[in-house]
Amino acid sequence: MAQSESRRRPHLMWTMEEIAREVGVSTKTVSRVVNGEAGVRDTTRMRVNRFIEEVGYHPHIGARSMRSQPRDCIGVTIPAPISDVPVHLGFFLRIFSHLYRIFGSRGRFICFDLNPFHSSSSMDYSRGLFEGRYAGCVLCGPLSPTDTTIFRIHESGLPYLALGRLDGLPECSSATVDYEVAMQISVNCLVERGHKRIGVLKGFHGYQPGLERRRGFLKAMQLAGLAEDEHLLQNVTFGAQNLISATHRLLIDSSVTALIDASGAEDAASVREGCRRAGRVPGKDVDIVGWTYSDNAVILSEACAHIWLPVWEAAADGLEQLALWFDGEREGPIHVVYPPTLNRIAGEQELPPPRRLFDVLE
Repeated sequence: MAQSESRRRPHLMWTMEEIAREVGVSTKTVSRVVNGEAGVRDTTRMRVNRFIEEVGYHPHIGARSMRSQPRDCIGVTIPAPISDVPVHLGFFLRIFSHLYRIFGSRGRFICFDLNPFHSSSSMDYSRGLFEGRYAGCVLCGPLSPTDTTIFRIHESGLPYLALGRLDGLPECSSATVDYEVAMQISVNCLVERGHKRIGVLKGFHGYQPGLERRRGFLKAMQLAGLAEDEHLLQNVTFGAQNLISATHRLLIDSSVTALIDASGAEDAASVREGCRRAGRVPGKDVDIVGWTYSDNAVILSEACAHIWLPVWEAAADGLEQLALWFDGEREGPIHVVYPPTLNRIAGEQELPPPRRLFDVLE
């Protein structure tokens, strides 16, 4: 097999024997390098590591015998940089609570890798898994469509759970909410109220939840016989000023009479300020549907409805199933998808504010 052709093969199709043949060393030498053992010259170790890194090789851990290693530690890691997706501290506290209840009660260890993006030269959120620090993992955060790490984790054969789906890996072990359906419900709610030009504050640009938001919006507009205008979709970050500006840009167009806040920020103050700058009044000359991760909670009291995204409920269900997979009581992968719920607001009904899932950056 020609070297240029062989290096295009999927990484987990490589064997140590093939790597040894390509590099020109013995299989035992490759084994020592992979397992971090002594007895290999530095120059040889560097050559083998360079080739392994080039082809993306990882040993199939799930195929190894687990008898020599205690399978007693579950890892938690983050697939998206905090700078992109500023997960709220309360999120980790709730995740820990679930993990303690589900895995702690079984006598398992819990390991958090909260900084897998510590330098530009090492951005592998799966490092704890492939370094043998834990024997299964939970991925807390959205996945990018260009993510390749999730494929390595999936093909490793080890139990894992992503709190999000990925179009490119339909078989991904995941527990999530159907954001595409949430957008369709939001559009339908506003169409029923007579709106034809609906703006969207779309969060998670560059990540799977953002793609699902966009797809759901365009599909719902098409089914309603309305124009599929991409300009009605404003990509937003978790910065308060960005959210204000995006709201203003949408509502400065007087033909836009309704707004879907699918930013994920749950930031009523910024949406109100954006409306004010555009000379609009929520609940009077613009109808708003807000998205929240808390049941029976209100982000914007002037909104005509809220969409509840049961992320926590889906995660808890998925973690229960992950524990069974981890202990060999079921097989993977896991597929949990919870539907969103439309909550209409009756008059001046008093409801508590949501518990934010993400931080709003200034």
